[in-house]
This record gives sequence, C-alpha cells and structure tokens, in this order.
Amino acid sequence: MITGYNTDVRHGNRVFHVQTEDKGIGNPKIETLIYVGGEILDSYRGGYDDLIANGTMTESVIQDRMNEQHKTVIRDIKNGKYDTTPQDPELAEAQVFTDRGLDQAILEYLQQEGDVDTLELVLDEPMKPTFGTLFRFKVRARLCISQNAVPSAEVTVRLVSSLKKATTLLTGRTDADGTFVGQVDMPPSQPGHCAIVVSCTSDAGSDEFRALIAA
Repeated sequence: MITGYNTDVRHGNRVFHVQTEDKGIGNPKIETLIYVGGEILDSYRGGYDDLIANGTMTESVIQDRMNEQHKTVIRDIKNGKYDTTPQDPELAEAQVFTDRGLDQAILEYLQQEGDVDTLELVLDEPMKPTFGTLFRFKVRARLCISQNAVPSAEVTVRLVSSLKKATTLLTGRTDADGTFVGQVDMPPSQPGHCAIVVSCTSDAGSDEFRALIAA
C-alpha cells in the first residue's frame, strides 16, 4: 500500500479536505474522499487492474496515477463542482463576487468555462512535514490546460496554527522549468493543530498545498 495524499482546499466560504489512498494489490483501487466539516461529501474511485494485467505496475506509476486523481478532484472543487448555486439567477451571479476580489471572481468564472489556462501546483511526492526535522519538498508550477511550465512564480512556505498567527518559513521563485526545491528546518512541536502551506502565485493565477504536521 502506497502513502496517500491529504490536502485542504479553501473554495468560497468552505474548506474541503481531500484524501486519496491506495487500497493495495489485494484491492487495486485508488479512492479519493472529499470531506466538509468532518462529513464525507463525495467520493471518487479509480483503479489499476490494467497495470497488474499488463505487468507494468510499479510504485512510481501508481503514485503518478494517485497524484493525477487527487489533483483532478481538487481541480473539480476549484471549478465549482460542489458549489451550492441559488435558484434565482441574479442571486447566483451575486454570489460569484462574494468574499472575493473582482479579478479573482472573474478568473474563477472563466476557469469554470474552460477558457483560462491557470496555474496549478504539482507535487512529485506527498509532503510529510514533521516537527523538529528537516522538511524537504519539490513542487512544479504549470498551466492546467497546456501543461506549460510557469517560471519565476513566487513560492511561499508558511506554518499555520490553530492557536497563533501564521509564520513565513521560506520564500523563493520557480526556475526556468517551473520547479522549486526547498528545505525548511521545522521548529519543535507546538500545541494546537498545525500545518505547512506551500503556495505559488504568478500572473497566471495561484495554487497551494497543505499538509498537517506530524509530532
């Protein structure tokens, strides 16, 4: 069984928790669950029976498939698949601009229509930050439709906590290939719920990953 992915996605006024897991060779399925407020909102299941049948199953190939499924579900959330839309068209239009700047609201609307090639972050492997250790990670910034790399995008790594203000741990920019490799000396264990947030911003949009910090 391969280590899965856990990501918190803020969209509108809600935070969605997306969890993707490999069920193992005995049950070759990849399951993604979407939680809101601790309750399962939806689920998505893929598989890799084909990899077993044709003898091409490796951990890296399954990991790639898990990553793609995880990112697809996150993209669905950001594209409004799980939005609650009022019946009144005027109310629906007004809701698009609630709690977001005009530019961001227009960008999200156009993205839903499939007309904007916006920035997305891709992880080469799951983030596993642990207090008191050296946290290494690698992300790639690309455009979600053309898959072109996004160079010189601003990357910020923050420590967020349920008990105190967020702390910036690292900043930098992606290289010519849209890649950013970073490492952070994690502080000692802290009370409350803590997470690492890796965010990326450019003229093409923004995206982020969140990972809970293990004690």
